[in-house]
Amino acid sequence: MSDIFLALEALHQRYRNLWHSEHNSLPVARFDDAWPSACAHQQKKEHASYVYHWQATSRRDTALFSPIEQALECTIHPDIKAYYGSFWADSIPVEHRLADCLLLQIWNEEDQQRLLENQLGHAFARIKGRLPLTFFIACTHSDTNICLDNQTGEIVLERPGYPAQKVLADSLESFLLDCAPCLDDYGA
Repeated sequence: MSDIFLALEALHQRYRNLWHSEHNSLPVARFDDAWPSACAHQQKKEHASYVYHWQATSRRDTALFSPIEQALECTIHPDIKAYYGSFWADSIPVEHRLADCLLLQIWNEEDQQRLLENQLGHAFARIKGRLPLTFFIACTHSDTNICLDNQTGEIVLERPGYPAQKVLADSLESFLLDCAPCLDDYGA
């Protein structure tokens, strides 16, 4: 079991506990009924959409980034593979001492495909701009993203199309361990 898996699992557990202490239920995600997930445990209709109670569900997709590796003709850092290949889950808001953010997760197969397309577009833009290759893991309330530097494994804060502004952590594991879940909805 990877360190990334364990750190992410612990973060999901802390988020679930925080949500339960405030709402006495599993976390809630709003999606339409055509957006099922292995992590959805209970569904109910609320206005024109559905509310799913969800819980991060383990998966082991080690080949998730293979199409991107083939397209870019490079090796993708194992931490980003472990991060996105470990769970089906909704994204979770977290506070970090250097940048509060929404940690992106994969809800279902369709969401996974969309994520990979966006990661590939991000990578092509980085290559075109002659910038270090990064892969995003989170978004902030501003125009910055939190990304993993593919060469160093560092977690960096960057604006699309620009070099990294700041190193937030020397590894994804240490970044995840420094995050505290919160109940900010990020406009969801």
